[in-house]
Amino acid sequence: MAPGETPPTFHGAQAPRSSLSAWQDYDADVPEWGIGELDHAGRWIPHELPGLLVLAPHPDDEVLGAAALIAAGLRSGAPVRILAASDGTGSHAPENIPADQLARIRTAESEAALDELRTLGAGSSSGLERLRLELPDGELSAHQAALTESIGAALEQMPRGTLLAAPLSHDGHSDHDACGEAARAAAAEHNVALVQYPVWLWLHSAPPGSSRESEAAAEVPWSAARSIPIDPELAEVRARAVAAFASQLGTELGTPVDRGPGEPVLTSHMLATVLRDQQIVFPAAPLDFEGLHAGREDPWSVTSRWYEQRKYTLTMAVLPRRRYRRAYEPGCSIGGLTQLLAERCDEVLATDISSSALEAAARRVPESNVRFQQASIEDWPAGEIDLILISELAYYLNDSQWAAVLGRAKTTLSSGGHLVSVHWRHPDAQAYRSAAQIRADLWGVPGWDVHAGYQDPDMLIDVLGPSGPSVAQAEFLD
Repeated sequence: MAPGETPPTFHGAQAPRSSLSAWQDYDADVPEWGIGELDHAGRWIPHELPGLLVLAPHPDDEVLGAAALIAAGLRSGAPVRILAASDGTGSHAPENIPADQLARIRTAESEAALDELRTLGAGSSSGLERLRLELPDGELSAHQAALTESIGAALEQMPRGTLLAAPLSHDGHSDHDACGEAARAAAAEHNVALVQYPVWLWLHSAPPGSSRESEAAAEVPWSAARSIPIDPELAEVRARAVAAFASQLGTELGTPVDRGPGEPVLTSHMLATVLRDQQIVFPAAPLDFEGLHAGREDPWSVTSRWYEQRKYTLTMAVLPRRRYRRAYEPGCSIGGLTQLLAERCDEVLATDISSSALEAAARRVPESNVRFQQASIEDWPAGEIDLILISELAYYLNDSQWAAVLGRAKTTLSSGGHLVSVHWRHPDAQAYRSAAQIRADLWGVPGWDVHAGYQDPDMLIDVLGPSGPSVAQAEFLD
């Protein structure tokens, strides 16, 4: 593919495959991303964001696809870095404008756009910086290894727990897809959370299930989609930031590559489709849990192994209370433990990111006091909870996700409630941390006591929560 070309799937002068109203209807059903919530001014702020690194294939992608993420970082006071993969010199033919001159223009436009976003910052504007990699526009797929290395180097300069944002791996433009894959590799190597943002997806695709959905979009993990609301202040600032990209909004530098006479890179219908009232992002899952459950009825052998059946019995036996009011079980899989929780709890919310797992769980546990919901660990439920069960899950959470879980659990666990942790002690190549590390982190939560536990060569079970009486003290001892 020559510099400046876009794949045959879509380019900006074409009409979108689906209408704006169809995407707005789709947006209405996408759950809000649970790592943040609206503040008193109606602005979406993350609960915890030590830092944000945004990978942008071309100048303007950081605004079109990630403005809400950048705003969230700035508003929470986190350091934000934009890693500019290319200078966007492929947007116009070199016979119309020399590449080095276009690079200077597009770099200045991006800086001007970021100046607009800096006005959203909680404090010093020095929290937002832009770094140039100067890789060739239109050829990023040939430089994927260099991209991965550069992302890793940038992450090493950021605080622990930094969130990495990059284009969707199936966005429909080769440069975007290459950036998405490079970010996936870097996130896995450096144990960081990854969220992917679409740009061209909204133009070459249609909502999932639509007859007009493109073949490329069939690979998109639609069930993982989460929304960030665009408040009025952010909408105004984002509009001013987009206006800074004059070279892409007009034809003063000549007709852009693959556009007809008088057609800019960023057309009005393209901007209307991309810049909606919600920014949709795709937080990446560490493992293909959907694939595991879709391919096998019982991927963890919970119905056939004595180890699993014994583990469930031990887990229920260490619970200090006979009955709980409201229980939360993230990562419920096919509902083996959910079935037992239903007998001891008035209400159980069981979640999983896999729709196949939830279908199997619902068949196994039809009880009316159990509600199954497709959600990630980041979609933490609102309200007070008196039993939180983290079973075989914490080692698959990256550092920032695990820190967020500890924080949300502490704030939502009731005064007499308990968190139960159940984890495998043997090595797991896909795990971010061991059972021993999970135990150490839980034991270090301020204000929590260890109420019960069990360990053998295979597993660790811990029951923690705010200080309270023992079982005997609660029942019959003075």
